[in-house]
This record gives sequence, C-alpha cells and structure tokens, in this order.
Amino acid sequence: MLESIMNKEGRYLLCSKKYGRPLFAGAWLAPLTTKKKKEEEERNGEGDEEGEVFPKEAQEGVVVLAGGGGNQRNGVPNSLLLAEYDFKSTLLTDALDTYSTGDDTPLRLAAHPAGEGVVCSFEKDCRLFEVLRESSGDLNVRVAEREIQVLQGVGEQNCLVFSPDGIRLAAGGDDGHLLVIEWGSFKVLFDKPEAHKSIKDLDFSLDGAFVASTSDDSACRIWDVASGTCVSSLPSVVGEGMGFVRFSRDCNKPLLYVTVRKRGNGFVSAFDTSSWKQVASRKLQEDPISAFSITRDGRFLAIGSSEGDISIVDTSTLSVCQKLKRAHMIFVTSMEFSPSGRAILSVSADSSARVTPIEPRRSGSWQGSLLLLLIFILSTLLVIVGEDVFKKWHEGRSSESFLSGFFARLSSFSDLNTRGHDDARLSP
Repeated sequence: MLESIMNKEGRYLLCSKKYGRPLFAGAWLAPLTTKKKKEEEERNGEGDEEGEVFPKEAQEGVVVLAGGGGNQRNGVPNSLLLAEYDFKSTLLTDALDTYSTGDDTPLRLAAHPAGEGVVCSFEKDCRLFEVLRESSGDLNVRVAEREIQVLQGVGEQNCLVFSPDGIRLAAGGDDGHLLVIEWGSFKVLFDKPEAHKSIKDLDFSLDGAFVASTSDDSACRIWDVASGTCVSSLPSVVGEGMGFVRFSRDCNKPLLYVTVRKRGNGFVSAFDTSSWKQVASRKLQEDPISAFSITRDGRFLAIGSSEGDISIVDTSTLSVCQKLKRAHMIFVTSMEFSPSGRAILSVSADSSARVTPIEPRRSGSWQGSLLLLLIFILSTLLVIVGEDVFKKWHEGRSSESFLSGFFARLSSFSDLNTRGHDDARLSP
C-alpha cells in the first residue's frame, strides 16, 4: 500500500498535509505536560514529579502551526493548529486541535525549548499560549493566563526566538525595534528602538550573551545583551542582501551563518565569531533563500527556497547532503528542526506543512567504494601483467620500466577518483 503513495523520488507523501489556510509559522513542542498534572501544579503552587508519561516519539512529534487569511470575511480562518508526526510511520496528522484568533492573523511563533509555552506574534502584539495533553492523550491549545505585558502593543514582530537555554526571548519588530526579555519575570534586558530600519531575522549565541540581527537594507549586526552595545557589524555588499542568521552550536569553533542573496542565488556564508571575518561562503540554492534553521547540536542547517525546495546542509563541509525539490508549491515561509534533529518541519503559504526525515549519514560508504576500487585495480593488474608484461619483455623493453610506467598511470587514476569522490561529496 505504501508503494502506491510514493512520489517519483521515493519519498512518502504521508508526511505532507494541507491545512486550509496559508501557513506563516511552525514549531516543534517540547514534551508536554498533561492537563491533570498542570492543574495539580497550579493548585499546589509547585511542580509535581508524577504525571502521565507518553512515549518519547509521541512527546517529540507534536507541532504547532500558525496562519490565516486576514479578516474573517475573506472566508479563510485565522488560527493556531496542533498536529502530530509519527517518526515510525512518517505520518503527519490532520489538525488535532484548533484555536481561532478571530480577525487577527498569527504571523510568527517561538516555542519555549523546555515546554513553557508558545509565543505568537500578531499585527499589533504578542500573546502567550500553552499546549497540554489530556489524560486521554488528546491535545489542547489555549491562551495562557499570564500576559507578556512588555510585548503588548509593540506592533508586528518579524522574528521571535528563544535563547538555547530558554532563559531569554528576543523579538524583532517590523519597525526595527529589538527587545530582549528575561523569560519568566519578563524583565526587559535589552531595548534598542532603532536597531535597524526593519528587522528580518534574529538568533542568540549558544550562551545567550549575544544576539545577531539582520535587515534587508543593512548589514548584519551583533549585539552584546549585557552592555546593550553593537560589538560588530558585518558589512553588506552593493547588490547583495543578507537574510537569515544562525549561530553555530559548537563551543569549540563558534561560527555565525548568514544567508546571502547574490544575483538571485542563495548563498550561505560563515563568519568566525572571534574576529567576525568571513571564513567560508558557498552557493547552495539557485533561488533566493526564504527560510533557515539549525539543529540543536549544530550538525545540520536547513534552507527553504522561494521555489519551495528544501535542502539539508552539512555544517562540517557547508555542502548539501539532502535535497527535496518542490517540497511545497510556492515559497517556504518557516522551517524548524525537531529537538532531536531527526526531521525538519517546513510550512508554506500554499497551506501545506511537511515533515522531512533527515537521512542518516552513510558512514562507511566510502570505505566500501575504496575496497571495490582496490579489487578492480588488482584485477586489472593481473590481466595486464599476464597479457602485456611478457610481451614487452620479449620485445626488449625492461619489465621494470614498464611496471614503473604502469604504476605511475595507476597512481594518476587513483588521484583522479579521489578528487572525483571529494568533488561529489562537496558539491551541492
């Protein structure tokens, strides 16, 4: 049965769904608290060690989606939706719960890495939601009782992002206003009204001490949260545009990845965070990059294109290791890796959400290829020695000089194959 629903590239279509409205944001949720446990915590005023426990796959597979069509009179609903992805069957469910937001279209999402709510931006403000799992296993999304007062009336936010440890939340406004608040207390830690003309993307460094921001019309800037100052500005080039930004998750070799648009092509550049100098840049997409993400362990980047393509990039080589063309009908609006990094969630204005499993690295495949190459070389050597060496010997040529020439050609052949293998591994 599964074979009948596979596309030409052999990828299952079960992992993609249409949700009846343009989707602008999507996020994976941390393991969920049951409603019963939540009520006990609220009643006792503290966390309870006991509660319903669900399989790890079920806990990790819950996603929240956001989208809509503006005024309800248009007939396209504005809402937050919950769905669930099964890593074993690669099945993405239909909406399991829906929360209507009336005439307000949800535009951006940020899910707390420890499960302490979902922040959603609208045209005029940001709201906090919580997602619970009923004792029966059913999912439920609702507005949280607490409000983030500092984000009330701030206007449309183009980006919301938590620090890796969940201690801080950054919000980047369409008006260029950059805010960083302490999670829980909602105390303002950083407030820069004119960080840019308009903020496009944000990301925290691994320790949460720095925030990188980008804008379509200016350079990428790096801010020290504690001092409130700009510590570096990556210069933009005329005719090029910086788009999305992600800090690496490697504390030993910290880098900053920035997407760049050059002549309509999508590049990713890497900058050393100690000197802020560019150390690598590579063309990864023939179309502009419209979405960007990084795994929590920093092994992979993901890029979504204006044509709906999805690419997985190995950060160790900055090369594409997996690509799915036309994953969506039109541009990818948002994407995020699952907490374990086993899959990438992508959404699009074509109303679709898709979960693409990350193909495991083929460790050892090059060893197998090398073994086959050696067998081929030895077989070729035996044939040539048996048919040609003695013939040349009788013609008066030195067998030693002949074998030397043969092994020289063999060495060139080996070098050529090695270069070809490396080129194949590094090319997009």
